[in-house]
Amino acid sequence: MKIRWRQHEATLVGIIAVIFIARYVWEIFRLSPQQFNAHYAAPFISKHQSFNYYTRVLFPQVASILILLLAYFRINKLIALCLSPAGKKSVFIFLGAILQAIVIVYIIGPGINFLSFYTDPYYRTDNTLFTYPLTFGSHPQPFKNTFGGLDAAVFFTGAYIIYAVLREIVIGYIEKHAVRRDYHIMISNKATFSAFLFFLTSVFYAVFNLAPNGAFYAYYFALTPPLALVFYTNVYVLFPRKGNSSFANWVFLGPLLFRSFVYTLLFSIFLGGNWSFSFLFTCWAAQVLVITPISWLYFQHRKDKILQLTGMEQALTKSTADLQFLRSQINPHFLFNALNTLYGTALIEGSTRTAEGIQKLGDMMRFMLHENTMDYIGMEKEIEYLKNYVSLQKLRTQTSPDIVIADDITEKECNNRIAPMLLIPFVENAFKHGVSLTQKSWIKIKLDCDDQNINFEVRNSIHLSAGNNPEHGQSGIGLNNVKERLSLLYPGRHQLVYGAQGNEFVASLTVKVD
Repeated sequence: MKIRWRQHEATLVGIIAVIFIARYVWEIFRLSPQQFNAHYAAPFISKHQSFNYYTRVLFPQVASILILLLAYFRINKLIALCLSPAGKKSVFIFLGAILQAIVIVYIIGPGINFLSFYTDPYYRTDNTLFTYPLTFGSHPQPFKNTFGGLDAAVFFTGAYIIYAVLREIVIGYIEKHAVRRDYHIMISNKATFSAFLFFLTSVFYAVFNLAPNGAFYAYYFALTPPLALVFYTNVYVLFPRKGNSSFANWVFLGPLLFRSFVYTLLFSIFLGGNWSFSFLFTCWAAQVLVITPISWLYFQHRKDKILQLTGMEQALTKSTADLQFLRSQINPHFLFNALNTLYGTALIEGSTRTAEGIQKLGDMMRFMLHENTMDYIGMEKEIEYLKNYVSLQKLRTQTSPDIVIADDITEKECNNRIAPMLLIPFVENAFKHGVSLTQKSWIKIKLDCDDQNINFEVRNSIHLSAGNNPEHGQSGIGLNNVKERLSLLYPGRHQLVYGAQGNEFVASLTVKVD
């Protein structure tokens, strides 16, 4: 699923350009030159001058729209070039983009003003047919007014560039945010498509003068946006959270009443002098009593797909995180070192400790292939895997007296359930970054439980360089991945604090379990 914000916006701009051109063509060709003169009080033009008449009126109008359209696409191209994460950026690219933007601003400001001079004397500022965007009217000597319209062009172009940059930031955030990514993309696409229809309708009515009364647009902008916002907020935010609870539940009803009132109040400013408290509360009541039932029926029709998409995203996020956990544990360097240790132990001491090490390694592999596929497991399984991992790491480092590994794992009261492989990433990171074969190192692991909480803490020494560590530089799951998994599985029920404290790195996790 892809975000279609850019496509919806580009389509809207293109259609608006076509609407303006169609209006110009229809308005001019429906009249003969004589009718045009009589209607618009323009200087007399005979039929023999019709070609000159069309080129001096229709061509500048169409050209001005096409200039704005091409400027729009070029500015978006420059923004994409400057903000694209792919490839290296140089100062010449940014300077070139700025130079092109300056040229574009000058073209759509004074350039269109020059076109308005070409239409003189057919230009009429009081006639919408001959109104040019970003101009202040025809100038009798445009080359002496070479900066006419530049201020307006700078303002509108700058405002659009700011908007486009913010648009790209929002799109980038949604695309990179793994949690509920597809769900957020779906909501974004619905919102931009609704905006597409909203602006297209208003422009169509304005260009073809279908609503000469200005009150139409005041009510259109005051009523339509809050209705759409209430509808989509209900369908994609409030109703999915509602679950099987009653409508009378204040946890659901409170946000519904508050949001609908805020939406109505914000957009009611478009009413201007027609604004009143009675109108405000009438619209608010209509949203609650009419739009809410309609949105509920729509949600019931699409409920399975919406909830399924949400569930699939959660499962996909969890599966991706679990796969990264699994891959991080099946680390070739760790397995090679463990097997080499077992081989060396077998040569020196015989088969007793070798058999013990092989058994621990086999238990770990069995855990990763079986228990790790479950959503939740008993704490005893997680503790067993944790102890096996630490034991094997102790075998690898036992020949180094400067490496101290202390584990205080209390199994008492640890009778609850937990998501598999939730604790081991902290231990793996400690061994990866906290052990040096040339410097004094330590790792301290502490685990205890009570009826409701699992308390886990890992401390490891900090070294400026760990080049001799065979684990160093290998990709692990990372604390960011752990944070995402915790926020998905234990929202509001965990506390994770980590960071450097003096000469050691400390990671402390408390999970509230059912």
